[in-house]
Amino acid sequence: MENKTVKNSESEVNRLVLPEDTNIFGALYGGRLVEWMDNIASITAFKHARKKVVTGSIDNLFFLSPINLGYIVTIHTFITYVTRSTMEVEIDVQTENVETGDKKVTTRAYFTYVATDENGRAVEIPGLLLQTPEEEKRFSEGQTRSKSRLDALKNMKETVLF
Repeated sequence: MENKTVKNSESEVNRLVLPEDTNIFGALYGGRLVEWMDNIASITAFKHARKKVVTGSIDNLFFLSPINLGYIVTIHTFITYVTRSTMEVEIDVQTENVETGDKKVTTRAYFTYVATDENGRAVEIPGLLLQTPEEEKRFSEGQTRSKSRLDALKNMKETVLF
């Protein structure tokens, strides 16, 4: 299995915030933004793995400023870290006020996807070929986040009754 570069799966989409996307205050529903983020990030994961993928976790999701009706939302995603069967995808959200042209970073999060077979079992995926110091830095930071996620998952499994 040949390793892939970050550029091989990088994705971006633009959305216009319409009335049906907003709450009574004219701001984008947080859940709608998460839906858009999961959609484009899963495309990035599909392009890397070329297998079925499922969302495993969402980390560090902060809404830094409101996104208003009529704003343009740009969602940019790329792989930061991979294991044998998982991919961490960084999702950066920027908004643009169409009237003023002002742009803001409004959200950044990390979603983890797991590649699976037809029975839902984790399967091996390509590694990540790092090409720049920035990609190496993101990979190292992703490794730290992955360890924290695994510790949190272990803790949750020990404390949640099934």
